[in-house]
Amino acid sequence: MTKQLPCPRCGTTRDVDIVEREEKVTIHGREVPFTAQFSRCMTCGEEFEAPGQLDANLAAAREAYARLYESPKPEELVALRTRYGASQKAFSIILGFGKLTMNSYESGSSPDSTNRLLLKLAAKPYIFKEMYSINKNRIGALQRQRIEASEAFRSAMEWDGLEALSASLTALQREKIEVCAGQNGLPVSEQIARYVGCESFQDYSRLYAEAQWTSGTTRQIPGASVLVNSALGVAG
Repeated sequence: MTKQLPCPRCGTTRDVDIVEREEKVTIHGREVPFTAQFSRCMTCGEEFEAPGQLDANLAAAREAYARLYESPKPEELVALRTRYGASQKAFSIILGFGKLTMNSYESGSSPDSTNRLLLKLAAKPYIFKEMYSINKNRIGALQRQRIEASEAFRSAMEWDGLEALSASLTALQREKIEVCAGQNGLPVSEQIARYVGCESFQDYSRLYAEAQWTSGTTRQIPGASVLVNSALGVAG
């Protein structure tokens, strides 16, 4: 690919071509190989980073680091998928991947930045449930039955309508609420309503009266995590 750019050695605009080569950079004390792009003057042979190439090379180095050191391990991906009782193909379709993508990741390939984000989000059952709702008609009936019967999916259904509150709690706090609800034979939503109605929540009685714990409720509730922390005796 040939274009014209100012050559730093010639001091004038010259025809240049774009070259790529493998480089190494150290990020957080770890050496990372990546493919860098440069411009080469076709008159004097000088290689230099043209405007935009420096940023592109930095982004390529960061992505190479993320693929090497921040990507989920194959065994972690297997564990994530099996939590939902999904086959590789079904899980790929639900997350919007190609049908064979999970197979390649579980065999050692590294997800790109977009798919790393989707996999991280899928680890949260209430988000996976939304992904599933969008794409479930693209997978078979048997797979749908297995996924909907999985403990992780049922947990997400328990929190249906409480997404905003659930997202503000730690895993330990959610677990404590679920345990209390199970011991009292109550749905999670009713257990939380009882916390809100108890004496320690008297300043929030109006919020309790107005709250609508219905499917699709997404508004944030100021101080929600503090409230539940107080009811559970968990430090904020």
